[in-house]
Amino acid sequence: MTDIGKVLTDWAKAMASLDVTRGSEELLNIIAGLKVPGVNMDALVASQRDNIEALTAANRAAVEGFQAVGQWQGRILHETVEQLKAAVETLAARGSAGDIAASEAELARKALATAVQEMRELAEIVTRANQQASEAILKRVPASLDEIRTILKT
Repeated sequence: MTDIGKVLTDWAKAMASLDVTRGSEELLNIIAGLKVPGVNMDALVASQRDNIEALTAANRAAVEGFQAVGQWQGRILHETVEQLKAAVETLAARGSAGDIAASEAELARKALATAVQEMRELAEIVTRANQQASEAILKRVPASLDEIRTILKT
């Protein structure tokens, strides 16, 4: 039999590395080794593997959402730098104070409109990622509860 302390330490390390599948597999192996009278531990462990798959899918959706947000932010930064360069060039070409003030007002209006649109896009990306992550788990919860009920009845 494996030293339980070592197994738990390995499990904690796996969880700390955010490798949900590996950490969960370690925990399932620990559970499978337990002997509980009246409970089919193999069936319980098998049902929990589906939960791990749901968590993995949720984790994947969350990571993809983070990546989309990062890409979005990079694109916005690039566009902002380009707009700033163009604005500086435009302002430098105009000589009168009235022209500069009018240009600044127009730049401020455009910046506000762009910021509002970009915040809307970011909210949509985050909402979509959250929905995908939640759906993977929510689809699995009823089936998991039914499986546990069935296992405990036998």
